[in-house]
Amino acid sequence: MKKKTLVSAVLAATIMGTTSVSLAAENMFSDVPLDHWAYDAIAKLAEDGIIEGYGDTGFGGDKAITRYEMAQLVAKAQANQENARAVDKAAIEKLQQEFDSELKGEVQNLRKDVDDLKSRMGWYGDARIRFFSNKSMKSVSDIKNATGSHTNQRWTGSSNGSSQFEKRLRLGFWASPAENLSVDGRLKYEDNSWARSDYREGAYTNNANFNDWDNSYRNQNSVRLDKLSLNWNHGNTKISAGRTEVSLGQGLLWWENPVDGAYVQQKFGPKVTATLGVGDISAEGWQDTNVNAQFGEIAVQTSPATKITLANMRTLTNTQHYKNDTDGFVDSAYRLNQYSIGVNTQVAPKWNIIAEAVTNNVGQGGDVDGGTTWQPGAEKINKHGFWTRVTYGKQEWSKANTWQVYGEFFALGNAAVDSKYWGHRLNIAGGNSKWSGGDDRWGDGARGFGLGVSYMLANNTNFEVTYYKLKPYDENAAGFTKYDDVGYAALTYSF
Repeated sequence: MKKKTLVSAVLAATIMGTTSVSLAAENMFSDVPLDHWAYDAIAKLAEDGIIEGYGDTGFGGDKAITRYEMAQLVAKAQANQENARAVDKAAIEKLQQEFDSELKGEVQNLRKDVDDLKSRMGWYGDARIRFFSNKSMKSVSDIKNATGSHTNQRWTGSSNGSSQFEKRLRLGFWASPAENLSVDGRLKYEDNSWARSDYREGAYTNNANFNDWDNSYRNQNSVRLDKLSLNWNHGNTKISAGRTEVSLGQGLLWWENPVDGAYVQQKFGPKVTATLGVGDISAEGWQDTNVNAQFGEIAVQTSPATKITLANMRTLTNTQHYKNDTDGFVDSAYRLNQYSIGVNTQVAPKWNIIAEAVTNNVGQGGDVDGGTTWQPGAEKINKHGFWTRVTYGKQEWSKANTWQVYGEFFALGNAAVDSKYWGHRLNIAGGNSKWSGGDDRWGDGARGFGLGVSYMLANNTNFEVTYYKLKPYDENAAGFTKYDDVGYAALTYSF
């Protein structure tokens, strides 16, 4: 085989299947003359086995190749030079000096390919461990007994556990397979332990609920799909479909929780953004049955520091619960037709204010025959509420030793927010959730104040402590004067 033919064959074997194959197939530029000394050097390296894999490739031995293609052969030789003889190493060094600029270009192209790949796909996640005290908002009641005297008694509220340790791990992946198109998915594992039993004062249990369908245990939860959406962005329009993450308003209605459905988001100039969607809000996994809902939001950026939001979430179907073997599935009292108006404003470099008012436009209802029938008008509800948070500090999640403190004030009617399934942004449930005959009750709402301190221990590592003093929205209707204090301490790391 002639040396020129051997070089061309080695070249084909080297670049075939790489991003530069088109250069070989379209070898129209003869940058390296056929009488150049590099041909002899490359052929000798091939004969000595430093460059391997040549064969009959159809490359003509009488055609010169480009300097870039020759540099690829030199790079191949460099990769195997630890096996080379001294004379071959000298040839490789000489070739490297001759084609140095092209070799640097090859490295730059490789880096560009890697950077391009990194810009089109990646992964992320977070891990959190938290101790939550009185998460389900148990209350200390001062109620008159049958004889008319007062007795302090403890009422349990919901069956979600009063105080407990919680662990959560979320792993996410995103990719951009095409222009304007992206995929976003996330898995979540979450459990809790040392949960203080609602049923026996002073007792602890890991059982999730004495009436759970599968009698599962809280500290043995499984990994579940938290998010998997296909997103299309073009100009001022975004469409998201699948198990997509949704936030509404300032957070009283729904905040960073999944919905099995789709939404369309449209920007009208630099200041106004409208969102409209529909889906199953039970995607988070709290509810026993599907809960289809429609939702929407109009956000107005009135200034660089201030955003005003109008939001709505409305359930479209009656939710159900399993009552007993005789009645089977029956309608629950759970209804949402919430409207909110909120504002988020940065009033100074270290001062921020969030405020949002909400009303749940649903009728009253009550249990009239032991849980079988839910009749409008049988139970008084308070469907209005508001929340305010004032923050001082300048915390940056990616910067250690930054911090913020905040104070909050609540006045949430018992039907104002979803205090049972907790789809909102608040650090508290927003009230208790009464259970009777399996019916979902609105509970007693909440009013009071809270304090929080958040500190970045290291980059992306946060420690937060909160504390709340709360009482029912309407003490006379609730029959007690205050909840046990609520708070948590949490350590969170994101990556």
